[in-house]
Amino acid sequence: MTSPSLYYSKPVFRPPSEGNSLLLTVTIGCTFNCTFCYPYKHKIFSIRTIEDIKRDIDISKKIYGNSVRKIFILDGNAFILKPDKLIEISNYCYKQHKNLQRVSAYAHANDIISKSDEDLLRIAESGLNMVYLGIETGDNDLLKSINKKTTAENLIKAVHKLHNSGIILSGTIILGLAGNDPELSKKHAISTAKLINNMNPKKNQTWYISALSLMLPPGTELENDVKRGIFTPLNQKDTLKELKMFLENLSDDLHDLIFRSNHASNYLALKGILAEDRNKLVQKVKYGLNHPESLRPEFYRGL
Repeated sequence: MTSPSLYYSKPVFRPPSEGNSLLLTVTIGCTFNCTFCYPYKHKIFSIRTIEDIKRDIDISKKIYGNSVRKIFILDGNAFILKPDKLIEISNYCYKQHKNLQRVSAYAHANDIISKSDEDLLRIAESGLNMVYLGIETGDNDLLKSINKKTTAENLIKAVHKLHNSGIILSGTIILGLAGNDPELSKKHAISTAKLINNMNPKKNQTWYISALSLMLPPGTELENDVKRGIFTPLNQKDTLKELKMFLENLSDDLHDLIFRSNHASNYLALKGILAEDRNKLVQKVKYGLNHPESLRPEFYRGL
């Protein structure tokens, strides 16, 4: 007799920091269609029933016992669910997994803004206490061109709603998203730094920003633009220059912001607390620019 197994809509994608987490399918696909994204292009968005989700939580209890510490709920923007459903799922996760410390999910800015401050507080209190937000850029023209369906102003609003609720933000930006035009690259770097500066919480609390480097898997709109000669990607050197410009334009007040560029897509792995380590990070980027042999080779990069 075959043992029951958890349901997954393949391919499955999760943040690098959720590598040891139990993955729980709550939604399938994503309601958005960004030009650089490919994981959800061939999935039709749907929301699983609460009965099916709870059944998977029960199965995970039988498989893993009390060893589960973190749960990441799939798919592309599971935070779109109504607050009461998110809370019910989170509560049931903690009920079944006694040593659970964190439930987290991907979100779009619109998913966050659509929820009241009171609902976000209730979600945080249920234990869904980390959200991964694709910020990408602070340049409104670029946000529009990549079909992000949000603005820098709404990204700032969404982040402060998370900060105020106690939900931890883990945001991502994408180096190279503006392509190899020097002026557009500069605008992307500086606008994104200003955006992050404006996201600084009013009280002391840890938050995270990670830099990814643009990759163009087959089938994405941007990859098709490359084939048509509309878009030319940044090379290794100019990607690092863009990273350096971004870091140099960040505020000195980002005391609780942990910055990382250790994703597999990046040429150079960095980690530090920005208010303390920014100058060190800039020096490491400069070293990488002067010693390209120290950088991750192109064939090692991946998603």
